[in-house]
Amino acid sequence: MMWAANTTGDPVDGEFVDDVVWTLEQGWIKSAPDAHGVLFLGYPPTSGPPKLSYNWWSGLGDPIEWDFGPRRRDNYRTFLSGGTGWPYDGDACRYYVMSNGEIDYDLLYSMSIKFDDPVWLPPPADIAEIASTLGLPSAQPNLLSVGSFDIPPGATVNIPWAFVGGRNLHTDPNNSANLPYAVNTFYGNLDFSDLIQNATWAKWIYDNPGLDTDGDGYAGEFAMCDGDTVYTSGDGIPDWQVAVPPPPPEFWLEPVPLGLRVRFNGTKSEAAMDLFSSEVDFEGYRIYFGLDERESSLHLVASYDVEDYDKFVWNGDPDDVRFFIMDIPFTRDSLRCLYGTGADPCGDTAFDPLSYTRSSPYVVEGFPDSVFYFLPHEGNTGEFGVTTPIQKVYPDEPYPASLNVDSVPAEALTAEGNLKYFEYELIIENLLPTVPYWVNVTTFDFGAPSLRLQGLETSTTLGAKSAYPLPSSGLRPGDAGAEVYVYPNPYRIDGDYRDLGLEGRTQEDRPDHRVRAIRFGNVPAKCTISIYSLDGDLVRRLDHDMDPSDPNSSHATWNLITRNTQMVVSGLYYWVVEAEDGSTQMGKLVIIM
Repeated sequence: MMWAANTTGDPVDGEFVDDVVWTLEQGWIKSAPDAHGVLFLGYPPTSGPPKLSYNWWSGLGDPIEWDFGPRRRDNYRTFLSGGTGWPYDGDACRYYVMSNGEIDYDLLYSMSIKFDDPVWLPPPADIAEIASTLGLPSAQPNLLSVGSFDIPPGATVNIPWAFVGGRNLHTDPNNSANLPYAVNTFYGNLDFSDLIQNATWAKWIYDNPGLDTDGDGYAGEFAMCDGDTVYTSGDGIPDWQVAVPPPPPEFWLEPVPLGLRVRFNGTKSEAAMDLFSSEVDFEGYRIYFGLDERESSLHLVASYDVEDYDKFVWNGDPDDVRFFIMDIPFTRDSLRCLYGTGADPCGDTAFDPLSYTRSSPYVVEGFPDSVFYFLPHEGNTGEFGVTTPIQKVYPDEPYPASLNVDSVPAEALTAEGNLKYFEYELIIENLLPTVPYWVNVTTFDFGAPSLRLQGLETSTTLGAKSAYPLPSSGLRPGDAGAEVYVYPNPYRIDGDYRDLGLEGRTQEDRPDHRVRAIRFGNVPAKCTISIYSLDGDLVRRLDHDMDPSDPNSSHATWNLITRNTQMVVSGLYYWVVEAEDGSTQMGKLVIIM
C-alpha cells in the first residue's frame, strides 16, 4: 500500500488535539495524527509475471541535482534531462518508471543510503536531509503501478483500487525528535493498526474471505484457530459485498381469529458468522407490521435483543480520564465468569454488570489500572414473554448438541426441518378480518462497538408477507359454517374506499378506476367464482387457485371489470363460488356506480 501522513502529526503544546485551537506560535491549528493510503484490490492477468512498482521523486525543481528519484544500482537510468526523478522525456521514460519493478525506500530512510550502499544509489545530501527530517512537500509525486497488460486497440482494462484512511498513526507527540538519525525508533512509535485493518476490510469487501464465488471448491486461504476455520483471503474472484447482518429468519404468517400468528425460525440467523470479524454477531430480531409493504407503512411491534453489555475500559490517564470500548459485547454469563466472586464465579448470580457505573466502576483486585464499567448493548429485551412479547414455541427444548440439522434426532426438528430450539412466535391481535396486513421479521447484529459502528439490520421491506386475519368465529374455509362473504357490499362509487385504504395501496400512480376492488372472503383455496346479472348472463368468472398453506388463499379480488374488459355498471348481481368437490355457495351483490 502506498501511504502518506504528516511527519510530526502536528502536536499542539506537546499533545495531539482533535479540535481546531488557537496558538500564538502556529495560529489556528488542528493536529493531523492520521494517515491515508492507496492500494490495488486486484488486477487482471498480466502478460507476464506481474510487476508491482512504487516510485517517488523530488518535486523541488531546479537545479538539476534536485531532480532525484531513488534508483537501484542494477536498474540505473537517467532521463534525457540528466536527472533520475521527473520522467519528462516522453512515453518511454514514463513507461520505464511504471514498469521498473522497484519498491522505493521510504523518504525518512534517505540519509541511511550511503555511497557504499550495495543496492541503492545515494541521494543528493541536501535532498536526503530534508526527506529524512520533514519529508518532502506536497509536490512530491508518488506512483503506484502494476502491469504489464496486453491491450488490443480500443479495449480497456479495469484495475480496482481503494483509498484508505487510518486514525491515530502517531502515538508520541515528541516522536519527530528521533529524526533523522533514529528512523527505526521513529517507526516503532507509529501505530499502523487502523490503517492496516481498514485496508484489510477493503480487500475483503472486494473479495470476500471464505466465499467460493465461482464454485470451483476453493474459497481462499485459511487458518485453524481453536478448531474453527478462519479465512484470511478470498478465492480471487471479485464479490463487492460489504459487511451484512445475519440472514433473516424463515417466517410464516398464520391467520387466527381477528389476528395473525407470526412464526419464525432463527436456526441460520443465530449461527451465522460475520465475514470480516469471524464472530457470530447475531444480536436480535425485530418484527414490523403495517397496512402495506412500504417502509413508511411498516412500524415496529416487537423485538428480541440478546442480553449483553458493552465494557468501557479506562484509558489509564488520571489527568484525562476516558473510557473506551475495546471488545465485542459480553453476555451476563460471560461477565460473571470473568468478574464474579466465590469458589464458582460463573455461579455468582448476585453479580450485576449495571451496578458498576462510570462514577462507581469495577476495579480489578491487585490491578488498580484495570478499571471499567458496563452499559446495556441495545435494549436487552431477551426474556421471552417478559421483556418481549415474542415467545418460544418450544420453551422446554434444550439447546441442540449440534447446529447441523443433519446431526440431531428427528424429534429436535420442526415439520419444516429446522431446529425447534430456535422456533419463535408472536400473536398480533385485534385486527379487522377484511383488511390484509403486512408483516416482516428482520435480524440485526451488534455492529463494531470499538469502532463506534452501529449494528446492521436486514431490509424491513424485502421478504415482507401479507395475510388476512380470520373472522371472530375462527372457522377456516371449507369448515362447516365457514360462509363466503363479500365486501364492500353494496359497492358505492362514492364510498371513498381508496382514502380508507381498501383500494389502491402502493398504487398511487394509477387512477381510481384502475384500482377498484370487491373482495371475496372465506373462499376455498381452489374454486371458481362466477358473477351473474339478474338475467343470468355471465359477467365475469374468476379461477381462484392457491396453495392452501398460503395465508391469503381464502381471499379473492374482482377488479369490477367484465369478461368483455368493460367497467361494470350499476345493478344487482349474483355470485356463485364452486369448490373442487362440487359444493357451492351463492349470494347477492349490489354495485352503485
